Amino acid sequence: MDAVEESDAEMAVIEDNDAELSGAEDDEEQFGLHEDDHGDEDEDLEDNDEEDSISAERHKDHQRPMKPQLPQTDTGTTLFIRNIPFVATEDELRSLFRTFGALRYARITVDPETERSRGTGFACFWKKEVADKVIEQSEILRAETMGTQPPKNPFTLPSILTPDPSSGVARSLVLHGRTLDVVRAVSRDEAGKLKEEGEKRREKADKRNIYLLREGVILPNTPAASTIPPVELEKRTNSFNARRTMLRTNPSLYVSKTRLSVRQIPLFVTERALKRLALHAFRAFEDGVRNGERDGLTPEELVEDTKESDDTGDSSTKPKAGKRSQGSKSKGVKQAKIVRQQDRVDPVTGKGRSKGYGFIEMPRHADALRVLRWANNNSAVVPFLSAWWKEELADLMKLEKGKENPDEARLKRIKDELEGQVKAAKATLIVEFSIENVQVVQRRAIQHKEKPTVLTRVAKSKNQGEASQEPPSKKRRVVIDQTPPKPVEEEQAKAGQHIGAVIGRKRKERKSAKKGGK
Repeated sequence: MDAVEESDAEMAVIEDNDAELSGAEDDEEQFGLHEDDHGDEDEDLEDNDEEDSISAERHKDHQRPMKPQLPQTDTGTTLFIRNIPFVATEDELRSLFRTFGALRYARITVDPETERSRGTGFACFWKKEVADKVIEQSEILRAETMGTQPPKNPFTLPSILTPDPSSGVARSLVLHGRTLDVVRAVSRDEAGKLKEEGEKRREKADKRNIYLLREGVILPNTPAASTIPPVELEKRTNSFNARRTMLRTNPSLYVSKTRLSVRQIPLFVTERALKRLALHAFRAFEDGVRNGERDGLTPEELVEDTKESDDTGDSSTKPKAGKRSQGSKSKGVKQAKIVRQQDRVDPVTGKGRSKGYGFIEMPRHADALRVLRWANNNSAVVPFLSAWWKEELADLMKLEKGKENPDEARLKRIKDELEGQVKAAKATLIVEFSIENVQVVQRRAIQHKEKPTVLTRVAKSKNQGEASQEPPSKKRRVVIDQTPPKPVEEEQAKAGQHIGAVIGRKRKERKSAKKGGK
């Protein structure tokens, strides 16, 4: 028992000492005191141990074999291969390109759905100089088999012919009897850009101008789609799909570069107002470009317009010698047409009632682009049309009053229309490039050439009047046979006599033959 009590007393003394030390430490921390002790030495030893372990690991890493860094695609060592036979394997492709130099890999692209070769592949070398040698070899082969001239038809793919197998050039890039076409591989972004450029180049080379079908179209998920109601957006989308289907099914159709189709026109709009709209849209577009409110035409569109004017050979579109080109000035409007009904007549204008759509034809493609991009889906068009309609009504009233016997009923209608409020349009204009039929256009051109214009008629009448005043010129005398024609009955009688004489002669020959036989 005494030993136990002594041990308990010792433990109590130790706890009292620990409490005193902890209290002293708390007081020192309150005053912010700090003393060096052996704990720092222990931390330094631990840090040294960690540094030694890190250096040892680095030494081991240096001793291990390093994995070589793979070259990137943009370094020019990766090549794209076309015209690979479908029966070829990657081992055969690897063996073929390994003859040029150190090869990193050679792979054949496989269609994930059919799991068959696509006829293309990739080969990557470790050095760019080796890849350059393969490209040079492929260019020599391409020049020998295909020639250097580009194909006339941009939609045809180049045909790679197999050269003479005995030639040394052919042995290096021929696999299973087919010549491989090798070009430099590009990154995905670069490939996307090249694809877009190729599509644009092929579209512009298309004589049907199908690329203009997307001009002015408002599709869903576009910024312009938020400015129109869903019903209007659906109508424009359906129109685009229908026009595209028409062009696919009928090869005689093409998209005109200068003629615009205008729909959802208010019923009061006339040809005069439509022409004024085209001229105003051209000027407003140029003003917006000048003020920095919108983007102007691209150099490609302007160059295309210049080529078109050169091909047509029209002297009015070509700049004369000594004068600067007037590319930003309008040449006027060739045609402004409102399609009208034949069975219903507008009592105010006296013409057929409008069907709500029409056509505008400009002399140049650049002018048509400017009109379309300003007038399409523009809410500012309707106020202009309403103001121009009021001006036309005032002119119609003056003309009707200037007649000897004016129509009072028509004057009353014009006055009521002039004093009343113009009906607001329900939607904005839909302006697109018109779809034309090449056969109808050719027929119309022939009729236009055959039909004389008003000026030619006036010139002909003047020439005839001048010719009537001149003395008649001497004419060559022509001897006319004045003998009366023979009657038909006499000719028929002679024909009958001729046949009868032949029959009689044959009868005599038969009789003489019978007598001689007896």
